[in-house]
Amino acid sequence: MKVILAGYNIDVENDSQTPETISAAYARISRDPAPVTELRRQSASEVDKARKSNKTIVYKYGHGSIAEHAVFNFDILGLSRLAAEAVQSFRLLSFTEKSQRYIRIGEDWFLPEELQQQSPVVKDLFSCYGTILSGLLEAGLSKTEAREDARYILPLAATTQMGMTVNARELEHMIRRLRAHPLAEVKHLADALYDAVLPVAPSLMLFTEPSGMDSIAHLHPVPVHGAGEVELLECDSDKRVAEWLTELYGEPSFNKVYDNLGIHDALPRFWELFRADFRITLSATAYAQLKRHRMTTQLVTAYDSSLGVTVPPSIQKAGLEELFRSQCLKASSSASGLGREAEYFLTNAHRRQVRLCINGREFNHFIRLRDDAHAQWDIRGIASQMVALVKHRAPETFRMTCGKSSWEEVTGKPAL
Repeated sequence: MKVILAGYNIDVENDSQTPETISAAYARISRDPAPVTELRRQSASEVDKARKSNKTIVYKYGHGSIAEHAVFNFDILGLSRLAAEAVQSFRLLSFTEKSQRYIRIGEDWFLPEELQQQSPVVKDLFSCYGTILSGLLEAGLSKTEAREDARYILPLAATTQMGMTVNARELEHMIRRLRAHPLAEVKHLADALYDAVLPVAPSLMLFTEPSGMDSIAHLHPVPVHGAGEVELLECDSDKRVAEWLTELYGEPSFNKVYDNLGIHDALPRFWELFRADFRITLSATAYAQLKRHRMTTQLVTAYDSSLGVTVPPSIQKAGLEELFRSQCLKASSSASGLGREAEYFLTNAHRRQVRLCINGREFNHFIRLRDDAHAQWDIRGIASQMVALVKHRAPETFRMTCGKSSWEEVTGKPAL
């Protein structure tokens, strides 16, 4: 694993070399009548004083929002796909990850030292990936299509890289939470992030030791066996949004909103009054799409071989299903009895359950992206089931909710 601090914001006008001077200057705005430009100048000229001020304001007074004015960019390389999920569970950051959907994956993986003797299992999965990729290409799939489906056999031990942008407040929270993670790889990542940022912004990295509450965040329940792929556990009706429309317009007129809705518009914030609660059983590949919708509540189980695997239809049609399933079974057998480390040996085809709570505004956004002709087929199948269930319970609230490719058909409006 390698973590590189690639960049951070500085006060360019005053030639500051740390984002701490900006956060300290902005902290003084509420109590100092001087213009903010002068506050920045003073802060940049007295870095030690600015750092002391940050510590006092964040630590003594508890105003953590001051740390949000400091922003950092990181290169993260050589991290397993399993550990990457721990990073990407945080809401208030941005990341862009290498896609197994578009790039042919080489034999690069991470296993904890105590599991290195089982590396032949991982190597076999990579070998099988090459065989399936070739088979899909011979069956007539394009390179992109073949890579998209062959990756289902790759292990969660496969390494990835990402660019990450995060403010100091969320970074401090990440470091503390990741240090409580049960996987040593994730703890090492937390330490690497801390070591990278500490020389630049020591006054904003104050609460980085985990508490008992941080450990609770990593607990996983046992999955509910026998559950369907998509279950709608609870769901509001049209009533909640209709009541607000009545307060606005004197009548529950959804059309007063829909008449103004375009394909690139978000629904108004009062659609967030609607809530839906799902239990979803899905592959690691589909979860890689779902996890990007971080303005939802997602509570997950561990990946569990007892939930079975998702086999891409193209692999079935190409006559590769028996090979695929046998390799998944070998991976599951190798993982047996290893606890959380077992997940390194499981594949992108293995499944977990997600408890997903989502508001109406975010649900509309999710469906627009994921129930679209250009969406990855696995997550699209899940999104299609979700929207059908919700439209049955709240048909007016989601009358205009659809994938972008269905916009003209569903709404009767041009897709401009």
